[in-house]
Amino acid sequence: MNQIKVAKIVRCASAALAVLLSMAVIALIPAIRSAGTLDTDGWFLLASGRVVVESGIPSTNPFTAIAGQGIVLQQWLHDTWLYLCWKGAGYAGVAVSVAVPAALALWAYTGTVSRLARNARHPWAPLLIGALGFTLMASYLSIRPSLWTAALLFVAISSCLDWRRGADKRCLFALPVVSLLSVNLQAALWPLPAAAAVCFLLPEEGEFESSNTCEALRAWSQSRLPLLAAIAGMAAESLVNPYAIDGSLYVLRSLGAASYGGVILELKPVWAMPEAAPFWCVVVLAASASCALARRFPPRWLLAFWLASAIAGALAVRCLWITWTVSFLIVAVSAGRKDELEPRTHRLLIAGRLALSLVLALSVINSGLYSTEPETSGVESGWYGIDADMGQIVEALGDNPGRIWAEDATVMNYLEWAGVPVTYDMRPEIWSEAIAGDSAANDYRHYVDSLESGYGHLREDGWAWAIVMDSHGKRLEKACPGARKTASGRGYTLYRL
Repeated sequence: MNQIKVAKIVRCASAALAVLLSMAVIALIPAIRSAGTLDTDGWFLLASGRVVVESGIPSTNPFTAIAGQGIVLQQWLHDTWLYLCWKGAGYAGVAVSVAVPAALALWAYTGTVSRLARNARHPWAPLLIGALGFTLMASYLSIRPSLWTAALLFVAISSCLDWRRGADKRCLFALPVVSLLSVNLQAALWPLPAAAAVCFLLPEEGEFESSNTCEALRAWSQSRLPLLAAIAGMAAESLVNPYAIDGSLYVLRSLGAASYGGVILELKPVWAMPEAAPFWCVVVLAASASCALARRFPPRWLLAFWLASAIAGALAVRCLWITWTVSFLIVAVSAGRKDELEPRTHRLLIAGRLALSLVLALSVINSGLYSTEPETSGVESGWYGIDADMGQIVEALGDNPGRIWAEDATVMNYLEWAGVPVTYDMRPEIWSEAIAGDSAANDYRHYVDSLESGYGHLREDGWAWAIVMDSHGKRLEKACPGARKTASGRGYTLYRL
């Protein structure tokens, strides 16, 4: 009788978790729809993809008026993918192209969660944790390459987990492949999966319980040799990119320059952005509380990687998604009960992951089509009309306009797509001296400095053109007597200084 009651309770709990999982997915759909998939960075991504397809991978900057300036297109493979989608289906194709990396990222993430939450009695628990852990990624469901990076990160972690549990060295062959794809899809973050793999080198509980410390140390070191070789392979594969060492070391060459002036919001710490701080606090507390309630500590590799991800998310809002997703891996560990899954439970998990990925992909496609509709509001919407709206400004600037100052720096992205030479934009591969070389005029720093100087300094600083919002036109005319209104479009006005 007690067994029957227990079985009923388990069935009810599984049904309740299934309902919660469905609610989580349903709640995710409008979040995706409201976020859209197109963003203003897309103009540069499309422009660089076009350069790669039509002219090959560049080593000198094809977007600038400054001769001899170097460039590292750190996401060239992703940009090529986007441009080919544009060639095939226009802006709608670009928007819905996000469905592929989004589905892959969710599949890889829920797979990692399932490996950590080995719970045969509640097969919906890892899926629920995976769905909730992936929710913050809705804000990254854009045409940037972050989703590819997320997918590859969790493929690397899953491969290391499979190796750790089965001691099958073949699982580690995936790591150099992950590194090869990472450095060509988003070179700035290829060290992320490598860092996760390094954490698996740490000794686990019980590995040094032997009374003979030297023997235990020898056994530990020998067991880690395959992983160490795979990590060395990851470092070697990072050099297999069009820019070799410059691509591999992209993050080191660009990080310092990217922080200049603190105008790139994503590089700010969470304490400087009140809207982001609660997300960091909530997820860190959730991970800590789940371990305390379950009275279980996560494996040492996961604890180390979680601490590193929490620090990274605190130092740069751009890394907050790493803190969030890794924290839910901690929750998954605390939810686990058994070390092995029954075949029926394994099949349920596979089916659930497939269903989640399919729902996410369909939601992204819906969102992508929605974000291309001209009647939708927001800067990121109505891409079909932007080309026509900005046509007058592009025509007025001509083929060799000189130095252009734009109140909204994202306008420069569109000018790059339109073929107008620029002297700065928001990307380190364009203006960082370590990448662009000594010939760079470094107009980015001049632009950042000008944001605090006001319109009155634009002419004396040598800017030839100014693009300001329509509502600020009179302010510029007052600050710069003689400035001539030349063209307008998409809410912006072009002035000849």
